[in-house]
Amino acid sequence: MKNFGRKLYHRRTFHPLLRNGFAAVLSFVSLEAAAQADNEWMQSILTEYAAQNDEEQDAEQLFEILETLSENPVRINSADRNELTRLFWLTEFQIMSLLDHVKTKGPILSLYEMAYLYGFTPETAQNMAPFVSLEIKPEREKPKPSEILRKGAHRLVVGGQSGLQQQEGYARPDSMSHYAGSPVKTSLRYSFYYSDRVHFGVTAEKDAGESFFRGNNPYGYDFYSAHLQIKTQNLLKMLILGDYRADFGQGLTLWSGMKLGKISMLMNAVRYNQSLRYHCSVDENRFFRGAGATFDLKFLEATLFYSCKDIDASISEKDENGKALSASTFPYTGYHRTPTEIAQKDAAKEQIAGINLSFTRTDWHIGATADCYAYSLALVPPPNAYNRFDFSGKSGGNYSFDFRVRLGNAVFYGEQAWNGNGAAGGVYGSQMLIGEHLTANLFYRHYAKNFHSRYGNAFGENARNSNEEGFFLGWNLNLSGKWMLASYWDIFRFPWMRYRTHAPSFGQDIFWQTDYTPSYSTKFYLRLRYREKEENAAQAQVNTTVPVKTQTAKLVFSHQITETVGIGNHLEIKNYRKANATSAGYFLSQDIRAGIQLSGHALQLTFRFALFDTDDYDSRIYAYENDMLYTLSIPAFSDRGMRLYLMSKYSIGQRLDVRLRYASTHYTDRNTIGSGLNEIQGNKASEIKAQVIFKF
Repeated sequence: MKNFGRKLYHRRTFHPLLRNGFAAVLSFVSLEAAAQADNEWMQSILTEYAAQNDEEQDAEQLFEILETLSENPVRINSADRNELTRLFWLTEFQIMSLLDHVKTKGPILSLYEMAYLYGFTPETAQNMAPFVSLEIKPEREKPKPSEILRKGAHRLVVGGQSGLQQQEGYARPDSMSHYAGSPVKTSLRYSFYYSDRVHFGVTAEKDAGESFFRGNNPYGYDFYSAHLQIKTQNLLKMLILGDYRADFGQGLTLWSGMKLGKISMLMNAVRYNQSLRYHCSVDENRFFRGAGATFDLKFLEATLFYSCKDIDASISEKDENGKALSASTFPYTGYHRTPTEIAQKDAAKEQIAGINLSFTRTDWHIGATADCYAYSLALVPPPNAYNRFDFSGKSGGNYSFDFRVRLGNAVFYGEQAWNGNGAAGGVYGSQMLIGEHLTANLFYRHYAKNFHSRYGNAFGENARNSNEEGFFLGWNLNLSGKWMLASYWDIFRFPWMRYRTHAPSFGQDIFWQTDYTPSYSTKFYLRLRYREKEENAAQAQVNTTVPVKTQTAKLVFSHQITETVGIGNHLEIKNYRKANATSAGYFLSQDIRAGIQLSGHALQLTFRFALFDTDDYDSRIYAYENDMLYTLSIPAFSDRGMRLYLMSKYSIGQRLDVRLRYASTHYTDRNTIGSGLNEIQGNKASEIKAQVIFKF
């Protein structure tokens, strides 16, 4: 192990011009730009997330994490191992590389120096730049309340958006099926934080179509959230009140944060215990409401939590007095626009209690997690064959054991979990460093058809960790600082039926990406992907399935012309085949980014013009777009048309930002857009957004 340390963390020298060039690039990195995923690696992760989660799920949680990191950067010269895991994309080996370098060579004096540590690249260091600090000065152990109030930072974010064309749901307000409110979506966020010790926040949101200060929302917004989180260095390590999340182990029993996909597995497949963390997003479902605490018992950490909140429910049965007895689903959309959706709002109560015990040392970790949950209504899913083994009833629970151990150049990790009914789920993996530039990830998962975890969110092909077995092999190779190769092969099977697949089925996903960075201002990457899954044959008998094959090729180019002007291009081609039916399409875009700095005032402009042409929705293509702070925009493009958006950010000093965004999609092959209550008469759909950010 001693030789391993010397070998792994060897410090190399490099040409002074290279040092200066990299330092110049880092000096132009904007905290907020990085937090909003302006770099390609984060855009790839978010785009993949949207493409694999067609249901409404909230990826702004990732923005929360990045924004928290930018507000409270990791002090890499004084951070311990747990603190470095906040940089969730770092591998175990990179974390150990940083720790050993600081211990044996002394503090890191500049961020470009970090790029040439063993296991790092200039791009890795550039991505880290907005979220780390070289400061060593320790904070006072016990700050006084007056100091917290005086030195704490406040942020207020007010935003709104609206479509410019009328949708069908607003055109007939007197009908039984209509939207209760205006087409304006609005939100408000206030947060106060003092370092990472104290965080208080309030969030409020109204979706488009929901009423505001009238109807079922006489008190204003449709959704309210608040939290208070306090960290200390005492026995009570952390206390949280209000709304929060719980993330433990590898996510099999409890992981209420978002689940990143397969591309992120190439960066770092290992998940680290995040314990409890405040919730301040507008996600109305995947969070807990109550109280939680973590106790530092020296040899272990113990976390306890309890949650009680109202959730939406689709009532399926009532007694003779009209009291609800059971629900067919617990909807997760968060929309309360129509009479049906309004009737579902807060129709059931959910209670959850849990505990986690965690033993963590430098080279190993062992944890145990248990939770139990109860609902005021019995969940009785519709009697379909494919959901025969889904969760039903009024209560349940899970318990699991997780581990992580580093042996030389390999990290082994996993989690094994069980339901109350004895059904099991397990994930096991290994991350290996093979030489300085090659990392490999092996991952196996097995989720029984009757295994279910209400807040589990481990890696998998299915949206839920159930009815799945698979093996993932991925690797990435960095060559000479300019070339990067990455690939994975994921093979999986589903032992029981699935939605639209009325028989056991098989699938695979093969991915290849080549990155070329000829200079610090220019980057290309080419991505090829092949996916295959089985579905029911069209108009065929039950138990007859056919393979569905999707092939995509994506080429992305970005170039920073000057310090303030940059361009980017995105070309993607897709082919979809199901039995003898095929469809294909392409997406092509041109991006321009420019900035103007004048005596304390700054104006940033982002413009995109895109063309797309696909045969149908099956060959749709997703594309990431820059948007407001905390807002994710990854639209799916299908049929034929053009897309443009223009976004501006005007900053007055360090305290006030004003943002505006206009986006429009023009179709050339249709006269209506959307369907049902979202239908627009015409071939153009446009929206405008505005946001004001005030820091004080």
